[in-house]
Amino acid sequence: MLPIPRTTSFEAQISRSSTFDAKQRVQQLCNHLERSVTMQREALQELVSAHDAPQTSKPEEKKETPKTEEVPVVTCKFCKRPSQCPTCRAPVGPPVVKKDSTNLDVPVPDIYAQLPPPLHPSTSAAQHPLFVHAVPPTPPLYRKFSVFAAGSIEMGAAIQWQPLLANHLCTLPITLCNPRRGSWDTSISSSQKDKNFRAQVEWELAALEHVDVIAFFFDHATMSPVSLCELGLWARSGKVVLCCETDLYWKGGNVALVCERYGIPRVERFEELVELVKAKLRTKGLIVDKKGEVTENEGERDPAVSMTLEEAERFCEERVRERKWTGKEKEKKEDEQDGEVEASKDEPVVEATIEQGK
Repeated sequence: MLPIPRTTSFEAQISRSSTFDAKQRVQQLCNHLERSVTMQREALQELVSAHDAPQTSKPEEKKETPKTEEVPVVTCKFCKRPSQCPTCRAPVGPPVVKKDSTNLDVPVPDIYAQLPPPLHPSTSAAQHPLFVHAVPPTPPLYRKFSVFAAGSIEMGAAIQWQPLLANHLCTLPITLCNPRRGSWDTSISSSQKDKNFRAQVEWELAALEHVDVIAFFFDHATMSPVSLCELGLWARSGKVVLCCETDLYWKGGNVALVCERYGIPRVERFEELVELVKAKLRTKGLIVDKKGEVTENEGERDPAVSMTLEEAERFCEERVRERKWTGKEKEKKEDEQDGEVEASKDEPVVEATIEQGK
């Protein structure tokens, strides 16, 4: 017979405790699952009963927040920022309600007296039959010589200097390209995708390329960012003349430095600009005879209308303000100044020697 295995009391105790623990753990899990199912069932019943029961109580009223008075936001016409413009440091007005179109030919008060009075018909000569005053969108009819009236427009806020320029130049057989059209549709956006805006800009760019003289006038009551862009674009061309009161215009320092850098003739008053345009046209070859026709013969020149070439060149050179000397010209100027200083130092020595001899 096989021997019967014997277990000690200690081993039997361990076996009984393990079995008890396992049963207790199973019981705990069952109770936990039962409670979870019960809680889920109760929550579902409450949801169904709440949905089916008639609503006797009034829903909670939402508290309305007190409305504050809407203050119109003011923006700067240039940088479009609210409140006070950080660029011009001046208070700005409320936004203007856009109309269907803006008349750019409305008279603008010249509160700073930047323009002279227009020429009276009784004192001015008659308009030349070949004079052309071209405005967009009509393509310009170009004569042999032409001028572009670049400068301040600012959606009609600038003073009416372009018609006055035409009033002074109309005695010449030239074309004056004036980008300031009579009316402007305010619904046109400043986007390259807008066909009307594109047509206006392309008209200006084409005219700027074609003309012989570009006359800039900066109204110091405006900002004129597009005019600044055009000045930078054509500063090197050799066909720019400019009128700007640099002490009053907001970017006058920039304008003065550009003119100084590239030798652009610059004046402060509109009256001088008219004569400067005529002088620049003469340097480009415009000679008008006594019949009012364009000629290439200097002997046929009408002195009352056209300057001599030497007079025109001198007139322009005198109005190149504070032009910097560069390269050999600068070295030559410095040598001349050094020679003058040395001569002034030698003079007292000579006088002292003469007096000692006496």
